[in-house]
Amino acid sequence: MTWYEQTIKKYKKEILIGAFFSIICSLLFLVWIFVMGKTFVWTDISPIEQPSIFIRILYSALTFVTLGRILYVLGFYKALYQFLGDWRSYKEAKSIIWILLMALMFFVIVPKVVDLLNGVISIVYNILALILYALPPVGISIVLFLIYFYIKKVLQ
Repeated sequence: MTWYEQTIKKYKKEILIGAFFSIICSLLFLVWIFVMGKTFVWTDISPIEQPSIFIRILYSALTFVTLGRILYVLGFYKALYQFLGDWRSYKEAKSIIWILLMALMFFVIVPKVVDLLNGVISIVYNILALILYALPPVGISIVLFLIYFYIKKVLQ
């Protein structure tokens, strides 16, 4: 006999009590939801807000670890220094490039990422809400069964 067969035989009574309890709770909650007349509505949520332009440190750090790092790895700054020749021109050009990269980060990349994250969170939220709308008896009965099982174990 395998381990799961032994476990099922050993806890057969508790499994049946839990299944019966879940079925009864499911039926009661189905009737309750039907009587309440609740309907599912798709909700668009946006829990992540766009950061303001005044958080310069955020955009500078994001630029440094993303776009700035990519340009550094590609050897862009070294090529820029060799192309311009002197240190002052290189620093001025790098400052202009840095400001453009930060603007790109603020106006394009961060808003797109925030919109993407809000979209993903909204879809996950609505799918979970649909599951809870369609199957609340199952979820509630599982929670109640776990509470019942925990209390039963504590009292023994």
